[in-house]
Amino acid sequence: MIKIVFKNGRVDEWSKEEYSDYKYDGKCFIVIKDNQWIGFYNMDSITSITIK
Repeated sequence: MIKIVFKNGRVDEWSKEEYSDYKYDGKCFIVIKDNQWIGFYNMDSITSITIK
């Protein structure tokens, strides 16, 4: 599971079935499913990311 908490209090959660990979490029956190980007988050908006 990936849990992303934003500075405005919003929370996005991705179950293990919803993604196959993820990456961080220094400015953005990207959630990937079968080589397709399905979630793209600017790190300036994020308070925390938890991966279990």
